[in-house]
Amino acid sequence: MRVRASLLAVIAATTVAEAQPADPYGPTPAPAPPAPAPMPPLPAGEDPVLAEQIAQSLVVRAQELLDARLFADARQLANEALAKSPNGTAAQQATFILQEIDKALGLTKPAPPPEPVDLTPIKDLTEPTQPLPPQPEAPTPATGDKVLAARVHAGLYGGLLGATIGAFFSEDTPAGGAVPLGIALAAGGAYAGPKLFGKLDWDEAQIRTLGMGSVWGGVIGGFLGDAVSVDNSSSRSVLVGASIGSTVLGLAGAGLASKHKLTRGDVALMDTMAGIGAVGGLTLGLLMQPAEGEAYSVNAILGTGAGLLVGYVAAPSTNTTPRRMLRVAGLAAAGAAIPFALYGAIHDSESTGDDRAVGTLSTIGLVAGAYLGFRLTRGMDAGLDVPEGNAAKVDDAPPAVVGRHSDGRWALGSLAVQPLSPALAPQPGMAMPLVGGTF
Repeated sequence: MRVRASLLAVIAATTVAEAQPADPYGPTPAPAPPAPAPMPPLPAGEDPVLAEQIAQSLVVRAQELLDARLFADARQLANEALAKSPNGTAAQQATFILQEIDKALGLTKPAPPPEPVDLTPIKDLTEPTQPLPPQPEAPTPATGDKVLAARVHAGLYGGLLGATIGAFFSEDTPAGGAVPLGIALAAGGAYAGPKLFGKLDWDEAQIRTLGMGSVWGGVIGGFLGDAVSVDNSSSRSVLVGASIGSTVLGLAGAGLASKHKLTRGDVALMDTMAGIGAVGGLTLGLLMQPAEGEAYSVNAILGTGAGLLVGYVAAPSTNTTPRRMLRVAGLAAAGAAIPFALYGAIHDSESTGDDRAVGTLSTIGLVAGAYLGFRLTRGMDAGLDVPEGNAAKVDDAPPAVVGRHSDGRWALGSLAVQPLSPALAPQPGMAMPLVGGTF
């Protein structure tokens, strides 16, 4: 029994020892916590050119789906294009597609309800508790004297007609009848002109427009009357040509004035450019030294016509007033006249080199004076070149390289790329409008 108890004790001790064996290397340390996973690198900025190309592809597909009346899919692609390139050309086209989808589905936003009206009694405002802030004064267009403009242009036209008719009273002394009759009809025209334009209810800009056509028509017609008769020009032919030209272009000016598109500044610009063209044609004649003197008249005709055309095209997009154009014309005239001060010192009757030199310097001075005038008067009378009694100019030309607005102005636009509709082209593509207009 004692032996059996000892054996059982040995077995129990052996069992306990095997259940908890001793670590020969010492106590086991606690496991370390797992290291945090490294953060993924931030994505680099996407190339805006690639984003715009992807957005363009999405817009093209959205347009196709819109044409197929798959509005849900077209809306999804248009929104993806906006998210891909929110500031590019594709964003404008995607916005247009979304608007067309809303129109097709009748999802246009209703007008907001009117604000409630406060029916509380109005307090006495004769003595405000706080001073009102100063209101900026809007520039008002300068108004001239339309009576004076009517007297001047009607008097000039009447005087021209009177001189032309009086020149035929005497073949030997045409001036004997041209001078008194011209003065008489000039006075009559100056007296009757304001009454006539008063019945038409025209403003000064319209009167100046008609007068511009009459004056420069007379200049062109007079030079033409001299040019048609080589070596045989007479005062009568010049007066007849001037009267015909003044009447014809005066009627054209009246038609332009009836549209009421030109301002006083626009007319002043056209007058200035026509004068520069006429003088430039004559100074170029000195440089050319033509075989016949009538070439000077041809040069003046071409220069005057070119000046009127340039002024008419440039007038709607410029800020010009009669006060500014008076300074430009004065500097241009001074630049053309200064070289003639040298003519007396370098004149040589046996050579044409002096004439060519003066003509060259005068032409350069004319152009330089005009450029200097425009340069020095930049910003003068800003905001005053507006039609009298009319609203501001409206910019409503469609997106195109060259656009025409509803008020008749032509202006340079911007590049606008649009996706082609499958109804217009057999395969997807892009289009860039060159000319667009609103009438």
